[in-house]
Amino acid sequence: MIVFGAAGAGAMGSSNHAAGAHTSLMDSVTSHVSGLGEMVGIHEKAVAPGTLDDGKDLLPQAKISLDDAIKAARSSGDGQLGEVDLEQYQGQLVFNVDMGNRDVKVDADNGAILGSQTDD
Repeated sequence: MIVFGAAGAGAMGSSNHAAGAHTSLMDSVTSHVSGLGEMVGIHEKAVAPGTLDDGKDLLPQAKISLDDAIKAARSSGDGQLGEVDLEQYQGQLVFNVDMGNRDVKVDADNGAILGSQTDD
């Protein structure tokens, strides 16, 4: 992260100009980093808690709803709800629900908890 200190702000002139330059520089850096991520195939964007992130195309194959998967995951332990992915896990379609620092695997056919592991 690039930060302007007092010397940097003084060199920029007025504080309004320095704030504008800082914002402009940060926007430029953010844009550049996003562009690099796109070039190497990283498309990570934050999603709202409880929102299906990856696997939307698999949703018609799930026999339980996203809400049911979240309820099942919440019953398995504590933690703040994060994003949800729909994916293949050991040959089964599962909802992978982020709960705090854990990933809870919920069977997309019947809502059974298939496993829970620490999220790395």
